[in-house]
Amino acid sequence: MSKQIKYGYIIILALLIVASIPVKAGIVVQDATGRTISLSETPSKIVSLSPSITEILAYLDELDRVVGADSISLSDTWFNVSSILKTHGVIDVGGYWWSTVRAEEILRINPDIVLADKGAHVPLLDFFKNYNITVVYLAGGSSKSIQDVLSDFYTIATLLNKTSLADDFTIKLESELGKYRDLITSKYKGVKVLIIVDLTSGIWVAGKGTYIDDILERLGLSNACSNIYSWSSISLEKVVELDPDIIVVTYIGPNSNTLKESGLTNLGKPIIVLNQTETDIISRPGPLIIYAPQVIYNVLTRSNIARVTSSEGSSTYSVMAIIVLVASVALITMVLAKRYWRK
Repeated sequence: MSKQIKYGYIIILALLIVASIPVKAGIVVQDATGRTISLSETPSKIVSLSPSITEILAYLDELDRVVGADSISLSDTWFNVSSILKTHGVIDVGGYWWSTVRAEEILRINPDIVLADKGAHVPLLDFFKNYNITVVYLAGGSSKSIQDVLSDFYTIATLLNKTSLADDFTIKLESELGKYRDLITSKYKGVKVLIIVDLTSGIWVAGKGTYIDDILERLGLSNACSNIYSWSSISLEKVVELDPDIIVVTYIGPNSNTLKESGLTNLGKPIIVLNQTETDIISRPGPLIIYAPQVIYNVLTRSNIARVTSSEGSSTYSVMAIIVLVASVALITMVLAKRYWRK
């Protein structure tokens, strides 16, 4: 046998041996910006830039991997987040909005990956690229639907090999939506709800193409801002034009004048102001969203507003019906009283 043939067999044998060695598969995800991110292994050092992202990590029982987080996460009491992060000595990397993030702290931490919010942190992408920091953007506050929220869940779960927990969460969420849809449609189907998410710099509402709009629709309710896209600021005159059946305002703090100064209290509409807990549930597109159907149902219950259907099929409100009935009884009583005294 010639030396060339021998060498040929040796090379083939070596290639077969190399091919038979098991290679650990990498992790590949597509983030909310459409970028494909590949990791060779599960990240052990994570920076989270949003409380909803941190809460997803908490739900997946992966807070021990967090080495840096936004300041809101560090004070977050949900899922015992604050206590766990402080116990692990997690570094505060600044506020939620991109301009308040402390980029130098992220560089100092040197994380394996940064989990960011597409709606708040896209302007930081060039910074991350320039310093060779791997970043995965989640839909977060820019989520257009419940499906976007679940997509965030699955993206993080894939990075950490916890997709079974994401499956479990999806099942529970669908169950809650179904449960409260049945309760709502029996009493409040079609009620037009206006969700106001901020009053500090105008009347900011949740319009079409937001996860809040999707929740309302899935529960059989009507979003008063269905003809307004995304998160938008509207005038008081526009609120009058939208003619909501009920106005829901997220937590506005101890300054009660904010609501009065907005002019909303002069519209004669039922107004429900959410407490801090309810506001967290509505405004954070993460695991807290599982409680959103119950919050909305409780709001409708507290408002004393109920839609009922008449024999002609038209809809009225029981509250208005009672008012009309009382007024009618009072009028009849006055007429009868006058006739009695004339006699």
